[in-house]
Amino acid sequence: MNSQSLSISIFIISISWFTLLKSKSSICAPKSIENNSVTSWSKEGWAYSRHITHQFIGARIITQFTPEDAQGQSIDLNQLASSLGYDHFNWVNYVELDPYGIVDYQGQKLETPYNDPPQGGYRYAAADKLPFYWDLVKCDRCKARHHIKHGHNSSQFKLVFDDSPADYRLQPGEAVEFVTSLVGVKHYDPQQYRAEWEILHTFRWQLTNPRSNYSQVSLIEPDVDWNSLSLLLLSRMQLDGALFSNQHSTVNSQQE
Repeated sequence: MNSQSLSISIFIISISWFTLLKSKSSICAPKSIENNSVTSWSKEGWAYSRHITHQFIGARIITQFTPEDAQGQSIDLNQLASSLGYDHFNWVNYVELDPYGIVDYQGQKLETPYNDPPQGGYRYAAADKLPFYWDLVKCDRCKARHHIKHGHNSSQFKLVFDDSPADYRLQPGEAVEFVTSLVGVKHYDPQQYRAEWEILHTFRWQLTNPRSNYSQVSLIEPDVDWNSLSLLLLSRMQLDGALFSNQHSTVNSQQE
């Protein structure tokens, strides 16, 4: 067994033991939110989660993180990230369910759960080799609109997640399911393609084709506890640089 496999095994055992100790169980059907809606929620574990909003327009999801202080004044994202010990905020996006699958830019079929976009991107859309949704490196064939510094994706007071997935093969009752997280990036190395990041807020959403020639996205779960994620997905996240030790030590800060 190589060191990477041993690390994953230890991680899975520790997460399983932690879950047993919590003795927390919940069985409920996922509820979708009506399309073309704007909604917001508050996560008890992190004060700024209530400043995350989602908008669904057909097959397009637009999520915005626009933090405010107790007086309702917009907070500079760079200053907030720095105060929490992060270099910046970004998103990570994972596909947890994909009935028909997709290949990466090298033609290799991706196995769920997989990072979206994967390292290097897809054949139809290049990406850098870091695990974040928005590129941090200006790579060959990468589109400027996919870089975090693009004006649509981020500004002084706003960070946006914007996606318009499509899969004509989906039949009614089938779905592609995504798990997306706002993360605090502690460090990244563009040469070694390594990064360290912490999960701040996670939500689950899906793409469906409810009828012929019509696709839509909808919310499944607005506030996902990372402890409830599958061990396979948590292991994938850890390999991509997620830090789970002392996860909430810096994110429980009170608003200024």
